[in-house]
Order: sequence, then structure tokens, then C-alpha cells
Amino acid sequence: MGVVVRVLEANHGDCILVSHEGASGTVNILIDGGTSTTFKYGPRQRYDGALCKVLDELKNKGQHIDLAVLTHIDDDHIHGLIKAFEIPDYLSGLVKSIWFNSSRLITQYFKESEIPENNIILTDDSPQTSVRQGKELEALLDEIGCERAPLIEAGQVHKVGPFDLTVLSPSKNQLERLLHKWPSDDKSGATAAHDNDYQLSLKEIWEADEFESDSSPYNGSSIAFILEVDNRRMLFLGDAHDQVVVNSIKELGFSEANKLQLDLVKVSHHGSQYNTSSEFLSLIQSSRYVISTNGSRHGLPNKRTIARIIKETNGQICFNYSDVIKPLLLDHEVEDYASRLEALDKEIRLI
Repeated sequence: MGVVVRVLEANHGDCILVSHEGASGTVNILIDGGTSTTFKYGPRQRYDGALCKVLDELKNKGQHIDLAVLTHIDDDHIHGLIKAFEIPDYLSGLVKSIWFNSSRLITQYFKESEIPENNIILTDDSPQTSVRQGKELEALLDEIGCERAPLIEAGQVHKVGPFDLTVLSPSKNQLERLLHKWPSDDKSGATAAHDNDYQLSLKEIWEADEFESDSSPYNGSSIAFILEVDNRRMLFLGDAHDQVVVNSIKELGFSEANKLQLDLVKVSHHGSQYNTSSEFLSLIQSSRYVISTNGSRHGLPNKRTIARIIKETNGQICFNYSDVIKPLLLDHEVEDYASRLEALDKEIRLI
């Protein structure tokens, strides 16, 4: 019995499996699929990534992904699972239902014309296919019997087995900002060490810290939600915009005087300073703040985010890649603050 959270090594992306072990069996929720290499990597994709290993493990146990949540369209959140869908029959019967605010769902919701360029096309390179063919993801979901939820937006409450999910993001306005042709994923995001803010001391950050919000409409469309089960409460934020989440938390009745009590927070946008404000942190209290990234893109996590969490909370800051930790503190900061940063074990067990 209990809840197990596995924050998979997904390179600079997100891929998280939450499992509830109960008397009647195990219910699994997969949150995002990471980068393509989270599923397969290496020459001719010969090596199994963390997601592939987990999916194979579930198959061998006779379990299912009861819900897959693709939080938003960025490749570092969806591409690993897309690669799994491209293998004929691999996910057939394994993924029971999916949350994904596709372009088609969004245009239908706003009664606008469909934007075909935004549809996700799966490739089929199997030996049985003489000519490379493409199939839309949504058509494949129908074929394999995967239930597709209607559009997911803030204010909704859903139930999946023993789990209760309260949606905090996206707002209607955030979804409306996606009514255009989406650009291809930007591959130029790799940053060198000197592009980060790690040379700043925590004191320097605290003395002159101002919050500037993320402006990306794609991050803003992220599905973010509170996940509750067995008196445990977790917050998964994707790359959601801070203010949308803050507004939703306040609408639920939480405040600085009545904080949202949590066992785990998956910090938004891999620890970007533009997605975690001191105001947000003042509304919650958690024992764990989880950051998912290997540090290879965009100088993330930002030290400014680490500084805010250290200042505003008493929780541990947890990383799924241990190499990310050491550069975040200057030599004179290690003694006082190193105990606040830790590498995750293979799984977090919430009994």
C-alpha cells in the first residue's frame, strides 16, 4: 500500500510516473514523456531510455498507464511518448486514457477553423511499410482504444481510480493564445555554463530579487494540477505560468495564512526563474520541491529559483540529476545551504 513517485531521467525534460498501490491493484499516472531519447537513444535507437524501461516493466507486471498527461506541446515534454506511439502496437492496450490539449481540441473549443499544420504526425518505418507513411496521433489513439479527455482547463476536477485531480492551469485565455500555427521546436537552446546565473551569491540574489514572468504562450498552456490520494497531496506544474497557478490556488481558498499543504511540488519549467515567484511559494508548504533537468538547456535551473525556495520555504530541493547540484552553490555557501539540496533516489515513496 502507498504512493510511489518516480521522476525519470528525461534529459532537459519532464517524465514522471505516479503509482498508487492498493488492495485492488496498482493505478499509474504518467506525467509527460520527456525528450525523444527518454524513450530510445543511441545509434539507430538501439538503447532503451528510462521511459522505455518503465513501460516495459509495467507490461511485464500486467499493469497499465491509467492516465497519461501530456502537459503541453514542447518536445521535451511529449516527444518520448510520441516515439513510443510510433512503434506499431507497442502502446496498444497499455495507455488507457490521455490528457492532451491538441490543436484540434483547442480550435473546436473556440469554434475556429482547424490548423492542420499543428496536428502531430507519427511516422511508420516498420519493415512491413514499403513507403514511409504518416498517421495522426489522434487517429492512432482511436485505433488503440485510448480514451481522450475533452479540453483540460483550470477549475476542472477529475477522478482517476483513487486519485483526485484539481486542474490549476491553463486558463481559457492561455488556450486562446494557441490559435495560430505553432513553430517547430527550437533546437538552439543548449547553453554553456557561463550563460547561467551561478556566479551570483544567494545574498546578492536576495538583496535585489524581482520576479519577471515567463512570456511563452506554449509554456502558459501547460496543464498543471493538484493530485490527491490517501491523504497525500502533490502539485505538478509542467511549465505553467506562475500567475495562472497563483490565481487558481487563491480561488481554492488558500493564502499565506492558510497555505496549501503538499507532500511534493514538481517545480515549473525545470527551475526557471520566470516560473516560480516568491508569491507562489508563500501560498504553499511542501517537504519536497522537485526539479527535473540535466542542466543542458537554457542555463536551467536558475540559481534565482533555488534562492527563492531556500528563502521562502523549509523544504528540500530535489534533483533527478545529481550533477546539477554542485555548481548551484558558491564555496562559502556550501556549509550553510548544501543540506537543502539533494539528489533523488530511484523513487519517492509516500506511505
